[in-house]
Amino acid sequence: MLDILQGTPLWVYAVFALICYYGLRALTTTRESRRSLLLTPLILLVWSLWSVNLGEHAVLALGAWAGGAALGSLLALLLFSSAGVLLESDGEAILVPGTLKILGISLLFFAVKYWIGYQTAVHPEQATSVQMLGISGAAAGFTVGLFCGRAFKLYRNFLQLRLNA
Repeated sequence: MLDILQGTPLWVYAVFALICYYGLRALTTTRESRRSLLLTPLILLVWSLWSVNLGEHAVLALGAWAGGAALGSLLALLLFSSAGVLLESDGEAILVPGTLKILGISLLFFAVKYWIGYQTAVHPEQATSVQMLGISGAAAGFTVGLFCGRAFKLYRNFLQLRLNA
């Protein structure tokens, strides 16, 4: 275990600290603008797709990613509640109650990316195996699906609150 941590580049620890910071910040009420609800999932989606190892079985990897993303999005729609979400007085953003779920999803996203990177570095011969492509594709899709599903639910809530205002 110690070898894993010693072989990890310093920038990974900085990313981990940043993820923890934003995850802990989500424990309090946060302001979500329309732009952030659209832009953040898009960035994570592109990053996730860019990092999928296609290997010799691109259809399998992308299919596993798409299936994981769909499952993660559906789970996020069930996991995240719209209760307590309020429209800001100017109507440009919503106020979302704090939750521990964001920290959990963020750490899951980091752990999946770290695990995939570790497996690729330590076992490069297995990185393109059918099993690894399927597992890494599905895991990457699932974690990004959780973020996208949450953003979609909040965006729908944002539009509904603006309509009723």
